[in-house]
Amino acid sequence: MRLVMLCRDPRLYSVRRLAEAAGARGHAVRVLEPYRFSLGLGGGRLSLRYASRPFGGADLFLPRLGAGISEHSLALLRHLHAARFLVINSPASIEIARDKLRTLQLLAGRGLPVPRTAFAPDPARLDEALSAVGGPPAVLKPPRGTQGKGVTLAASREEARAVAEFMWSLEREVLVQEYVPRGRKGDLRLLVVGGGVAGAVRRRAARGEFRSNLHQGGSAARARPSKEARELALRAAALCGLEIAGVDLLESERGLLVLEVNAAPGFEAIEQSGGGDIASRIVSHLEGRVSKA
Repeated sequence: MRLVMLCRDPRLYSVRRLAEAAGARGHAVRVLEPYRFSLGLGGGRLSLRYASRPFGGADLFLPRLGAGISEHSLALLRHLHAARFLVINSPASIEIARDKLRTLQLLAGRGLPVPRTAFAPDPARLDEALSAVGGPPAVLKPPRGTQGKGVTLAASREEARAVAEFMWSLEREVLVQEYVPRGRKGDLRLLVVGGGVAGAVRRRAARGEFRSNLHQGGSAARARPSKEARELALRAAALCGLEIAGVDLLESERGLLVLEVNAAPGFEAIEQSGGGDIASRIVSHLEGRVSKA
């Protein structure tokens, strides 16, 4: 298998592990920078150049670009898909997952439990949005983002307005979400691969921090999720069209809630906490997809 991973930083743990696992199974692996591709159209065909040279393609393209994926990188994925290359996850599923509001709309529309969420497109709608989620404290976040960046807990309406006005000044829209205390349990991250749960961790926030993201100082320990949690994660990933996904679940008084679905989840915490060889499981799934293509 000729595997191309699309990534801006080949030093990332999950990218290195995938390259190692694929190489150990005899596959040719390249990690390529999306911004070095040029896309061509004309004469009834699509063409690609990489680093100013013609690019012949690969058996499979694996985007590792996260929720902050740019419009250029999305255009590249669509171009590859239109040229009939195998791209996992698909461009359509990545577009859903990169937009938190779109993801929650899709899940809630199919009956999956999600936190109470409101969309505040301009200052006049902020008080209405806060009331819709039960009032402060409330979580404010951009519809697109990763690693907990830009996510703020506002204790009052005044604090919420200050945060929202700053985000609007940057021409960023604002999602307002109910605050669900994570307590000592934290939250759950389940990794879905090919219709099964490959591993899970329980993430806990650092002292004085409400975000449990590892990039915000949180910690993680291996988890054994319930049947309900596993089924909920699998449904969420399937509804988004994702073959490989990280699904974040919150435990609330109302039961489990789907907080977020990630199209390029890292798995360092799962492997480091004794959750098994996730990289090889992902590569095995990719091999199966190539053999059926």
